[in-house]
Amino acid sequence: MSTTLKRTRLFGVLAHVDAGKTTVSERMLFASGRIHRIGEVHHGTTTLDHGAEEKKHGITISAAASSFTWQPAGMDEHHLTLIDTPGHVDFAIEVERALRVLDGAVVVLDAGRGVEPQTESVWRQADRHGVPRVVFINKLDAPGASVERCLTDLAERLGARPLLLQWVRADGTIIDVIEQQALQFGPDGTVSRSPADEAERRELLVQRLAELDAGVMEAWARDEDVSSSTLHAAVRRLTCAGQLVPVLCGAALKNRGVPPVLDAVVRYLPSPEDRVLPSGLRAVEDGAPCGFVFKTDVDAHVGSLAWVRLFQGTVRPGDSLVVRPSLRRERVARVLGLHGGHFEPMTALGPGGIAALVGLKSARTGDTVTSESLDVVFEKLSTVEPVVQLALSAKSTEEQTKLGEALRRACLEDPSLQVRVDGETGQTVLCGVGELHLAIWLEKLSRREGLEVRASAPAVSYRDTITGVETVTYRHVRQNSGPGQFAVVTVKVAPSPAGAGVSFVDDVERGVIPAEFIPAVERGARAALERGVREGVPVVDVEVTLLDGLTHSVDSSPMAFEVAASLAVQQAVERAGLCRLEPVARAQVTVPESFLGPALGEVASRRGAVQGVSTVGPVCVIEARVPIARTFGFVTSLRSRTEGRGSVSLSHAGFEPVKA
Repeated sequence: MSTTLKRTRLFGVLAHVDAGKTTVSERMLFASGRIHRIGEVHHGTTTLDHGAEEKKHGITISAAASSFTWQPAGMDEHHLTLIDTPGHVDFAIEVERALRVLDGAVVVLDAGRGVEPQTESVWRQADRHGVPRVVFINKLDAPGASVERCLTDLAERLGARPLLLQWVRADGTIIDVIEQQALQFGPDGTVSRSPADEAERRELLVQRLAELDAGVMEAWARDEDVSSSTLHAAVRRLTCAGQLVPVLCGAALKNRGVPPVLDAVVRYLPSPEDRVLPSGLRAVEDGAPCGFVFKTDVDAHVGSLAWVRLFQGTVRPGDSLVVRPSLRRERVARVLGLHGGHFEPMTALGPGGIAALVGLKSARTGDTVTSESLDVVFEKLSTVEPVVQLALSAKSTEEQTKLGEALRRACLEDPSLQVRVDGETGQTVLCGVGELHLAIWLEKLSRREGLEVRASAPAVSYRDTITGVETVTYRHVRQNSGPGQFAVVTVKVAPSPAGAGVSFVDDVERGVIPAEFIPAVERGARAALERGVREGVPVVDVEVTLLDGLTHSVDSSPMAFEVAASLAVQQAVERAGLCRLEPVARAQVTVPESFLGPALGEVASRRGAVQGVSTVGPVCVIEARVPIARTFGFVTSLRSRTEGRGSVSLSHAGFEPVKA
C-alpha cells in the first residue's frame, strides 16, 4: 500500500442551501493554515465562492476546490482535497459532477431545520455513487437547534444509521465521547481539550459498535476497556462500508467544531486505495494514467480547462493522453492545482488527485482520458433534466450569431443546459433546471460576452405519456429509380412507471429481422418519442417492444427500418391515448405559527397539494407538491404575506399529470 495514497483524502462538502456549507469549507481552509483570513459568504469574500455571480447572490453556483494538509493528534500529516458544492437545487449538476470523483463527503445539516429537501437529494445522489459520509450538525447556536431532531431525520427520512460521536452539554460544551474530552474553541477556531468523565455515554457507544463490528465485540465480550484506537478503526470500517454515519456538532460561523470534522475526514473517510474504482482500476502511481473529466471551463487568462480526477497513474506537463470516446490524442500543456478561483502550477498529478489540465482542447464533461495503451471508457455523467425555458433574442443578426456561439460554449460547460430552435417561431430557446439557473446564465452571458439579450418570461417544459397499450404494424415501401426501401415492423407501446423513461425491448423471433437492423429500429422508436406527436412535446415513460417484421433481400436497409419504426411508434402512441405531464417541485415552507393560515393560502393559490404540516419549536413546516409553472415568484409572494418571516425551499419531484 502506498504511504502517499494512504494519507490522501478527496472529499466534498454537501448540504441544502443556507445550511452553512461554504462557511464550514472556509473554516476548514483557515484551520489548516491554507488561508490566513476568514472570508464570509454575506460579505462575498470567501475563497471558494469566487465567481462574480456567486459574490452578487451570496450562494454557491459552481463546484470549487482547494487542497491543504491536516494532522490529527497522534497521526501522520495527511493531504486533503476539498470540493465545495452548491446547495441550491438549480445547480444539482455541480453536485453530480463532484460525486462522480469524490472518495467521501461531509454533509452539513442546519441544526434548526434538520434534513431539508435538497439534503435528501444530495444524500440519494451520494447513495447512488456509493460515497461514504460524515455528518456535521451546524448552527447549534441558532434558535430551535436540536441534535435529536437531526438524528431522527437522518434515520427516518434518509434511512441512515447515525452514530453521534459528540455530546453537547446544556452549557454548550462539546464532548468527544470516544476520547472522553471536553472541547473548548477559541475565537479563531483553535481547540483545547480537557478530561471529561462521560463513561456511561462511551459505554453505550461501545455497545452500539459491538453490534456491528467483530473487533469491538470481541474486546467488549472479554469485558476489556476498549481502546480509542480500536473504536476509531471500527468506525472507519463501518463508515467506508456504508453501515453507519458518524455525526459531529458545532457552529461554524462562531468557529466552533470544525477541526474535529477534519479529524473525522482523516480517520473515517476512505483513501483512494480504499475505494472500488470504475472498470476494476486500482489507485497506483506506476500504472497507466487514467482519469475522468468531470468539468470543463474557460478561464480568461488560462484558456480552456479540463478538470480531471486521476484514478490511476501519474500525469505531467508534456504527456500525451487519449480523450475517449473520441480517440483524439492531446498533449497536456500544463497541470494546475485548484484553489478557489486561483490556479497553482503542478509538476505532476497523481492518483486520487484532481487538477485542471490545459491542452485537452477536445475534452468534454464526462470524457475519459487515458494513456494510449489503456482502453477504458467510464460511464457518462448523469444530467438533470431541464424543465424551465426562455426564448432568447439579440438586437442584431451579428449579435444573434455571437449569441448562438456563446450558448454552444455554455452547454459544453454546463451539461444541464440545452439549446434548441423552436420549429414554429424560429426563436432560440434556452432550457435549464430552474428559474435561478437560467437567470444566472443570462448574467454570465452579459458579463462574459458583452451581449444584450432579450428574454421571454420563464415557461416550463411539458411531457406527454400514454394511457393505454397499443400494437401497430407499419409497412414502409418506397420504389423509385435505383435502390428502393422496404421495411415492415410490428411494435407494441405500453406505459412504464413514472420516471422510468423510455425503454426498448427486442422480442422478435431470431432471424426474422437481421440483427444489424435492430439498432436502427430502436433509434427510430426513440426519435419518434423524443419528437412527440402533440405540439412537439416529448413522450416519456413508455416501453416499446419490437414483436415482428419483414425484410426484402435487396431493398431493406437500416435507414428503411429506422423510418418504419419511427412512424409505427408515432401511430401506436396516438392510438394508445396521451396524457399531458407537468414538472412538479417538492416545497418545504417554513413560517412562524401565527402565519400558518396565510402560508397555506399561498400554497393553495399555486395549485399546491399539501402533504403534511408539522411544528418545530416556534415555527410550522408545510410539506407540499407544487407545479413548477406556479413556483415563479413564490418566495417574494410568501414573504409579502408573512411580513418577511416565511421561507421556501424547493427540490425537483419529477412529472405528474396536469390537474385542471
